[in-house]
Amino acid sequence: MPEGLDLLRPASVRGDAKKSSGESLRSSVLDGLAQVYKTPLTAILAASAGLSEMGKLSETQAELVALIDDQARLLSNLTSRLLATARLDAKEIELRPKPVGVEPIIDDVVAAIRPRLENRKVVIDLEDESLVIHCDRQLILMLLSQYLDNACKYADSGTSITIRAVDQNSKIIFSVHNIGPVISETDLDGIFEHYQLPSSLVGRTENKGFGLSVAKRIASFHGGSVWATSSEAEGTTFFADIPTALQGRTN
Repeated sequence: MPEGLDLLRPASVRGDAKKSSGESLRSSVLDGLAQVYKTPLTAILAASAGLSEMGKLSETQAELVALIDDQARLLSNLTSRLLATARLDAKEIELRPKPVGVEPIIDDVVAAIRPRLENRKVVIDLEDESLVIHCDRQLILMLLSQYLDNACKYADSGTSITIRAVDQNSKIIFSVHNIGPVISETDLDGIFEHYQLPSSLVGRTENKGFGLSVAKRIASFHGGSVWATSSEAEGTTFFADIPTALQGRTN
């Protein structure tokens, strides 16, 4: 539309168009970056695996190869999440639901982030190890990875992080709990709406992560929801309830 005619549209409509254009550009950039990073990361992982299989490495060499492998896997995981984030923003996600075990999902999330745990312990609390959920496995992995990643960043040194899953009213309620700085009620109200750190957590880390808005969208696509609680006495807990049977995508 010519610029002069565009100005005849209501300001809110022009604003929506600019916002849509901006989101599309950001999604394209993120998607491109993720794809570019995937190729060298795959090569690094293949090389580290080859070195390990060769054997005859000194203890120090073996530790360095293991470090390369751990960090390359971490980068690969983050890149996959970046790519999924781009597609979530562009609403290009096509759900691939199937029945999956809750325990294996949690185990995979913990294994992927273990190199970053340092002196923190992760406790897995399952009321029923046979729990099954009908979901897009990769997206639920991404949601829980976001929660656990945040907990690792903000949990006080030497404390435990607890990840739970319970079956309640045909929903699996996932939660990740940590002891750390309290998130104010004001910040809790909008913590799932943006990519920025809440003011009560500024200064704890330089890494802003992918934003909890990603977790909210993933839950929403599955017909679920997200919320969080935080207090001095109880610590901070992030929740996501996901229907055991996929209810369909909502935006």
